[in-house]
Amino acid sequence: MENGNTLVAYFSRSGENYKVGVVEKGSAKILASYASKMLGAPEYEIATVDGYPEDLLECNKLARKELDENARPALKNMLPDMSSIKNIVLVYPNWWGDLPMAVYSFLDKINTDGITIYPVCTHEDNGLGMTERMLSQAYPKASVQKGVAIRGSVVQSSPFQTESTLKKYLEDRELI
Repeated sequence: MENGNTLVAYFSRSGENYKVGVVEKGSAKILASYASKMLGAPEYEIATVDGYPEDLLECNKLARKELDENARPALKNMLPDMSSIKNIVLVYPNWWGDLPMAVYSFLDKINTDGITIYPVCTHEDNGLGMTERMLSQAYPKASVQKGVAIRGSVVQSSPFQTESTLKKYLEDRELI
């Protein structure tokens, strides 16, 4: 099955993660891979030129500074062709109750008018936080759907539970 009108865009970070320890592959990257396979849709990695520290405390400091400054870090990867995209499955971690600022960098650079955004958030304690509301406020011409939050520790340790939760979310939204 090929899905030409859906893009799986994700921001993920490897290294030391809260309640998970050091990971080679970030939880959002794992979720994006599952979503891409389930949907037959391409993936786009939202990555910044400077990246983020592997050390959790240092990463938290930088993430908080970016949030406080409403920063838009420069993106490393060329933007995807959005000409036929109607849906974005947006996969990201909850950072300080919000989206990582790199995700805003991506969304600011594409035309989100008429796009439907399906938030898929990794977290440990705060679920989706304010991310659905922040997306709706920042991109009022997009249709932001009810999202799903999956603990990063579950993503890292329980592939079956993770895939089942994600599949149900995508089925309930009639994407598969």
